[in-house]
Amino acid sequence: MSDASAMIECTDVTKSFPNAYGLVAWLRHGGATPRRIALEDVSLRIRPRQLFGLLGPNGAGKTTMLKLIATLSLPDRGHIVVKGIDTAVDPDAVKTQVGLCTSEERSFYFRLTARENMEFFGALAGLGGAFLAKRINEVIAIVDLQDALDRRFDTFSSGMRVRLALARALLADPTILLLDEPTRGVDPIHADAVRRLLREELVGRQGKTVVLTTNILEEAWSVCDRVAILSQGKVVAEGAPAELSTQIGGRVRYAITFDRLSQDLIERVRALNGVLQADAGGTHAETLTVELVAGGRTLTELLRTIGANGTTVLGMRPLDDGLLELFRLTTQGKLR
Repeated sequence: MSDASAMIECTDVTKSFPNAYGLVAWLRHGGATPRRIALEDVSLRIRPRQLFGLLGPNGAGKTTMLKLIATLSLPDRGHIVVKGIDTAVDPDAVKTQVGLCTSEERSFYFRLTARENMEFFGALAGLGGAFLAKRINEVIAIVDLQDALDRRFDTFSSGMRVRLALARALLADPTILLLDEPTRGVDPIHADAVRRLLREELVGRQGKTVVLTTNILEEAWSVCDRVAILSQGKVVAEGAPAELSTQIGGRVRYAITFDRLSQDLIERVRALNGVLQADAGGTHAETLTVELVAGGRTLTELLRTIGANGTTVLGMRPLDDGLLELFRLTTQGKLR
């Protein structure tokens, strides 16, 4: 039964592609071309005004999932329903609801200006005249490219090209945005600007539903309301970032640097309830790496123990290996 409250509903979606290895493979398979499974029995429910992340390593099936939702391809089996419309029944109606943004630069014309590119793609979307001119100015303002609108595309930086691709996806004012690794190859400052644009403007103010593919853990955790982790075409974990973090026991790691570090202090820290591990070393001789259960009073007790020992904390920073551990466990099938 379809979920009427879902903006996008994918049910048991499977997709495969020919995986030809030449004449030898063709003969080995009795004349049938072998196929590669890109997605297998994937089910997702994406709510309105949600920023939903598809996280996974390269080749996990993330881009394939976006293309299926955008009706650029159809599943071998299963169903995808977008705003109550089955993508296999009425793909043209679905196309009016979604805007697809890829990091593929070759779709732009390098010798044309940003405005000329937008006019071309707007015409392909059935837009024109004064409305298109007005809409171009609106979306260019959203992505903050007003000063570059009449510059040629081949003069744009990587960050500017990403923002122009996002503007193109917004031209027809779709309800749903499908973004394929929009910060890939972008410097940290511009990547942060893109993430804030998605979170604050497009979802927060405009109320759009955004599906974001990424292989960057911190990106998924910092901007997404909900994340599905894909591995080898299957969903191996799904939930809000906080929920997924609890699947690894809510572990947090800190690197703490002291004015002096004794073996007695290390043993005292290891004996604390909630401390999972404590090891000396790192880039500084007086640094202790501590892994503990998140929440509760463990961190407070840790700092109290250090102070009672007469030791001064010179620096303390969290380590994000917990996320990395979650990613490793889920994609290797060791956490379900």
